[in-house]
Amino acid sequence: MIEFVKMHCNGNSFIITNDEKITKCSFEKLNQDKDLKFDQLLIHKEDDASLKDLKIFNRDGTPALNCINGKRCIKALLNGDNPIAKNIKATVKINAYKELLDGFTYVDTTNYHIVWESDNLVDDDLENEYQKTGKFFNSDNFNLSIYKHDSDDKFRIRTFEAGVGETLSCGSGSSATAFVIFKKNPSLDKIFLNSSGGQMICYKKDDNKICSEANTEIINKSKFDEREYF
Repeated sequence: MIEFVKMHCNGNSFIITNDEKITKCSFEKLNQDKDLKFDQLLIHKEDDASLKDLKIFNRDGTPALNCINGKRCIKALLNGDNPIAKNIKATVKINAYKELLDGFTYVDTTNYHIVWESDNLVDDDLENEYQKTGKFFNSDNFNLSIYKHDSDDKFRIRTFEAGVGETLSCGSGSSATAFVIFKKNPSLDKIFLNSSGGQMICYKKDDNKICSEANTEIINKSKFDEREYF
């Protein structure tokens, strides 16, 4: 039996376990079970407080290099066993930033992001935009975030993640987008980013770092027989 915790941060959902046998399961079958469906699978050893050995897998089974909201959930678990943890902080280092053609911006947060500002966020076909962007840059190894300025320090965001699809929230995507917004709006040092899953507060920390705050929630703690998912 594999023991796990299911959590979410602004709707970005995770299965967290220390049992590596889960990687032998069919990810497709796992995600057909509503109690096990996830955006990312996180394999975390209980004695790894620094998360240096954290293993991250996307919904389609591909490995991911980073997962800010997932790390935020683990941080909340390590801080205690409260079902809901508020204002859990995370800091993201921006490794590279480059303005590209047609209003696109490339941001490296260890995960690779393409960010652009949208005039009509709600009606944008994000999957189609992701595919067109991938063809344009000849790559599918990136996440696409689009954002819209609502008023003052308030923005809305949508993100399409490689290996997952559109998610209700994305920690590294929000951090990358916040970095772009701060670059374009130097008078701002704090913004409120609203996704379909909830609100994230982002701050300028240094010239190359973004600090963010968001809530996490434990959805379920349980176990399952891995043999049913081979």
